[in-house]
Amino acid sequence: MLNLTLSFQNPKALYTSYHNCIHMAETVSVRIDKSELKEINDISKLEKKTKSSVLREVLEKGIKEKKLELALEKFRKNEASIGKAARIAEMPLSQFMDVLVEKGIDFHYGIKELEEDFEGLI
Repeated sequence: MLNLTLSFQNPKALYTSYHNCIHMAETVSVRIDKSELKEINDISKLEKKTKSSVLREVLEKGIKEKKLELALEKFRKNEASIGKAARIAEMPLSQFMDVLVEKGIDFHYGIKELEEDFEGLI
């Protein structure tokens, strides 16, 4: 195992059509296996990016994937309505519904779920 220090991108970074301003929020140390570090190095060389930027990109994608996984699990267990699950996954309702279809997850939605989704809108 190797020690590696990461700097995470501020989620409220400023974007313009000409450049991307990155504000570092915090430095965090993690241990990763040599094989994973080699993968990061390989990607870094292929994309001509720094290891830090590759790690931030991989982490961002992993967080999105984990949020979707949590949302799907809560929806499957009837712990979240479809609207709430879409919000957990941070995606539009229509896109979340497409994911349900792609994954073959039953669409259980009734009056109770509709009321929950409209709660707060009225």
